[in-house]
Amino acid sequence: MSLGELVVIVLGGCLLVIAGIKLTRNFFSESAKLERRRRRSNAPIVAKANRPMVKFSVRTKKSRRK
Repeated sequence: MSLGELVVIVLGGCLLVIAGIKLTRNFFSESAKLERRRRRSNAPIVAKANRPMVKFSVRTKKSRRK
């Protein structure tokens, strides 16, 4: 391995490390967290169950089995 190849490999590695740090800082920053929370809370509600979404606590008279 010549000196030129070594310099290219080291510079490429440094660029990858810097790019990784920038991506993780953008992903874990406070503004990114707030944006994800805002997206989740403003998302449309998707209900796939074919049942009532609210269970009412109503007591009805049940016939006793004998």
